[in-house]
Amino acid sequence: MVRVVLAAIVGGLLMFVWGAVSHVVLPFERDALRPLPNEAAVMANLGSSLDQPGMYYFPWLDYANATPQQHEAWKQRIAGGPSGLLIYRPNGGEAMSPRQLVTEFVSNVLAALLGALLLVQLGGGVARRVLSMAAIGVIAWLSISVSQWTWYGFPTSFLLGDLADQFGGWLLAGIGMSLLIKPRRVRSF
Repeated sequence: MVRVVLAAIVGGLLMFVWGAVSHVVLPFERDALRPLPNEAAVMANLGSSLDQPGMYYFPWLDYANATPQQHEAWKQRIAGGPSGLLIYRPNGGEAMSPRQLVTEFVSNVLAALLGALLLVQLGGGVARRVLSMAAIGVIAWLSISVSQWTWYGFPTSFLLGDLADQFGGWLLAGIGMSLLIKPRRVRSF
């Protein structure tokens, strides 16, 4: 069990470091995130219109209570634009706080712990086990990022960057963890 915990820490650290590299060095995030034109005016309008933090989707439709006519009108507003998703913090926050870094690192270690628990069960060589961990990254990307791209219009460059982030992080974690965790012995009957 000690090796599993050690592998989780190493795997989480490798994912954390890869995340920093992929966000700072690779071009995907720079291509996906754009400056807000006329930022001062938009920020002033947001500040006077929104006073609660949250995730805002527009144009809005209350799916549970919408009439067929309201649903049709909403579809026309979506088709005519604009539409979008806004993450909003009216009181701001730190750009990269110690709390955010610690939370990211802990989440990486916990994810790697689950990966390490799977590695304990896998047989085969290092390459098979590393690729199995990289597959976890692709599975996470397919189930989360592709949905965000499909339903909320996340940019394709963000989608590709997240693939590089997830695949690369889990690949590196898989290498580190597979070197620490020995494959299980398969019993024959």
